[in-house]
Amino acid sequence: MMRFLILIGGLLLLLLACATSTAVPTIDIQRVVELTVTALSATVNAATPVPASAQPSPEMPSPIPTTQSAPMIINIPGCSLKNPQFEQGLVTKVVDGDTIDVEIDGETFAVRYIGMDAAERGEPFWREARDKNAALVEGVMVALIQDVSPRDSFERLLRYVFLADGTFVNEEMVRTGYARAMAYPPDTACEDQLNQAQQDAQQRGVGIWARALATNTPSTALSGVTILVEPSCSQFNAPGDDNNNKNEEYVCLKNPGNQAVDLTAWTIEDGYGWTYTFQHFSLDPGDLVLLHTGCGTDTAEDLFWCRTETAIWNNGGDCVHLKDTQGELIEEFCY
Repeated sequence: MMRFLILIGGLLLLLLACATSTAVPTIDIQRVVELTVTALSATVNAATPVPASAQPSPEMPSPIPTTQSAPMIINIPGCSLKNPQFEQGLVTKVVDGDTIDVEIDGETFAVRYIGMDAAERGEPFWREARDKNAALVEGVMVALIQDVSPRDSFERLLRYVFLADGTFVNEEMVRTGYARAMAYPPDTACEDQLNQAQQDAQQRGVGIWARALATNTPSTALSGVTILVEPSCSQFNAPGDDNNNKNEEYVCLKNPGNQAVDLTAWTIEDGYGWTYTFQHFSLDPGDLVLLHTGCGTDTAEDLFWCRTETAIWNNGGDCVHLKDTQGELIEEFCY
């Protein structure tokens, strides 16, 4: 109120000066009034509380971090990334060989590597894969590049991960044998590159592929019983997306002997360590049986792994390990 009286008094003095003196230049009275009203309005508004409902709501964080065009050209032979977008973040936790937590703009996101698969907690080679991943990325800044899908069914960001020196982490995990290449359409821009990395790891016998090369022993040397993996009737690469067509992915076993073989409690493992255990099954001499990755009703000719996660047999190459009830290797077939 005091400011109001001062402003009004000043206005009256100006008006009086204009009316009594000819030496004073002409003053825009309308402009003076406008400025006075503006100042008064500001004073009143500042003193008047704003209802909570009228105040602007705080900005909510985006569920997906903001991307920006990469300031450099990312050239990855074998990848078909178009106009790559990336986020930068700090790796705060390594969950396993293919999953990390990354802090981006003050918010933490779970990130799943694209195009590869590593062991989960409690599965064979889990600790080794996690430790390798930690040695690469834990506590460092990384660039995250999206392919097609922004998230998976677990709400994890799906990304290719790069270090500041250009290291392609997804490829490095596969190339060193700590993970295997695994295509998850439609995110397949780097499928060829990752498959090539896996072939390199297999040829060098590193990581999960070391055991396969070291134990490539004919079954007849280990046991009088012979069960063979028959490649001519096996289908390790199902038509279309393997993960959506698991019953068309299968391994074929043959009994070439002259007596039935009881396979109850025997196991089949892939090169990664996924394991199927036979339940009350006997294979007659000369017969074949198909072990399908998907679910179904077991018969004398068809058995079903009923795996609910990803497909088992890797399109880029894998190994089948057949073991008896004592864990002895009966047959090994690598392709």
